[in-house]
Amino acid sequence: MSHQQRKSVFVVLLAALVLCVGLLSACGQQQGGSASVSDGSAAASDSAASKETSTASASGEVDYAKTFPSWNKDSESLAKLVAYVQDVTNKNGANYVDPEERIATFDMDGTLLCEKAPIYVDWCLLMHRVLDDPSYKAPEEYTKTAKLVRATADKGIPDPELDAAKNEALVGSFKDMTPEDFRAYVNDFIDTTAAEGFKGMTYGESVYKPMAEVVDYLRANDFDVYVVSACEREVARAISVSKLGVAPNHVIGTDWGAKATGQGSDAVNEYNFSADDKLVFDGTKDLEVAKLNKVVFIEREIGRRPLLAFGNSSGDYAMLNYAQANPEHKGMGLLVLCDDVEREYGDLERATKQAGEAKDAGWTTFSMANDWATIYGEGVTKTELPADANKLAEAA
Repeated sequence: MSHQQRKSVFVVLLAALVLCVGLLSACGQQQGGSASVSDGSAAASDSAASKETSTASASGEVDYAKTFPSWNKDSESLAKLVAYVQDVTNKNGANYVDPEERIATFDMDGTLLCEKAPIYVDWCLLMHRVLDDPSYKAPEEYTKTAKLVRATADKGIPDPELDAAKNEALVGSFKDMTPEDFRAYVNDFIDTTAAEGFKGMTYGESVYKPMAEVVDYLRANDFDVYVVSACEREVARAISVSKLGVAPNHVIGTDWGAKATGQGSDAVNEYNFSADDKLVFDGTKDLEVAKLNKVVFIEREIGRRPLLAFGNSSGDYAMLNYAQANPEHKGMGLLVLCDDVEREYGDLERATKQAGEAKDAGWTTFSMANDWATIYGEGVTKTELPADANKLAEAA
């Protein structure tokens, strides 16, 4: 083979080799491309799933059956509350509020707890202490007051003319008791005493289940929950801590005066508490935390304006307005209407009036009759209040 022929063969072989390498490369790229497309599809799928999860998280999807089992599933009022919470906890939203500023305040009697068994829980405590507790020997004037309270309370109607005498008898009947002993006494009372007008329920079990679920829901969304009540602070504290899990320093109520056991006649600002002292109630009562005082005490003790405020009576209207008109963040006032005459001692006339007032103020209302699937849970039934006109005559 001549030199020229060998050169031609070499060129042909080289060209063939280049062609094969090119074909192999193209095949590899096609296979790699398919793998790449497949990986891309998986990545796109993962991204879509991630986006879907993120959207669900941002929108704060709520399992109503699990979170609010005591509510009717079609409650528009509950839906408004949930939408509100989703709005202020959405970091990407215009109304986002930092957790440290998420304050929710709740009245107690009639908002979180039954106030008609047969009357406010502190009035019931007075009747128990003075009339039913064999370990306590009450002065004659306290006994007379407690009988009058029982006679009117059994009709389900608090008598405002008895307020002063009731307050004096209540603080007086626990004078010289330590706050710790008093809270233990209250808890024993609510855990062992049947709520009048109901079957299958103690006073401690008379917390409204739907509202307890609201408290839990708010805490799960980083709200600081406070109880702000006209009820005596230590009564409200005993109930709120043991039955709702509210921190002791998150309870605001009407205070009782206190003294040190070794203080004697010394003024408070002249006496130093000693290691041997105990703090005890001195038988006096401070200003009632109601109406404007609720706002005053919220500012004094919390130092932040609430985003949410829950109440049930005119004594709570100032607090609801205070939250609703929050100038820094979107606020919301919510009013519980006792309009259930089947499961509770509802007052339809009062509830209708309050619903109108709530509409004018822009508050959201919770209807016991229409929004709550249960009030106290299974096994609890309404009976009747033991009204007895003869008791009033006997007490007079």
